[in-house]
Amino acid sequence: MKFHEHAYEKLIDLYLHHDHEVGSELQKTDPEKYGAYKATNCITYVLNVLSHAFKSVGDSASAQRVWTLAERGTELAKYLVEKHGWQGIYINPDINHPLDKDSEHPYSSFLAKKNCRYYKIPLKYRVVNYNPTPEDHPAFQQLNDHLGPTQLNAEDIAGLEQVKFGFGVSRGGMHTWLYANGKVYEVHWNAIGADLYEATPLRDFPWLSGAIVIPPELAAVLPASARLSC
Repeated sequence: MKFHEHAYEKLIDLYLHHDHEVGSELQKTDPEKYGAYKATNCITYVLNVLSHAFKSVGDSASAQRVWTLAERGTELAKYLVEKHGWQGIYINPDINHPLDKDSEHPYSSFLAKKNCRYYKIPLKYRVVNYNPTPEDHPAFQQLNDHLGPTQLNAEDIAGLEQVKFGFGVSRGGMHTWLYANGKVYEVHWNAIGADLYEATPLRDFPWLSGAIVIPPELAAVLPASARLSC
């Protein structure tokens, strides 16, 4: 099995079987009730999967190294790109009319195209405008009232949805998650049971813009139109 196959197997195993886990923040609020559970959160989920996959392919050093980069998701993604040849992909469902009306999304798109970076993460691809904000939505034209409706970019997202595994960051690493076959897999640190883990189609992911880094062998499915030129 290849790295991404081991990673996906562990991703799904934790997603389906987590009766022994609790969100780390929920555990803090009631340690007496949840003290017997194993604490987890968004970055712990990522690290459990990545370290398992590295160990499974015989790279114990990298399995240990990823745990030292837990403080900031962007540092972990940068490490995977620079030391393991992973490919960085900027994502943004609508670069002009974000659903949350936050100017970070248009600005991060501009920087990704100009500098080929998302914060510290080197980028090779940019997949955007895969879920345009409807004209009748309250967020439409709230930031860019001079711009018309965003045209759906169906080709690039179709390629990205074929990627079998990746690691994602949002808001400069404030939130981290895993990615596979068009879905975002994440952990909520204030939940337990059925609410602890969640899988959401990337097209509907509420954190909007961010970056995904993927093992180099998985980039072949991305179309040439998504490749950055800087």
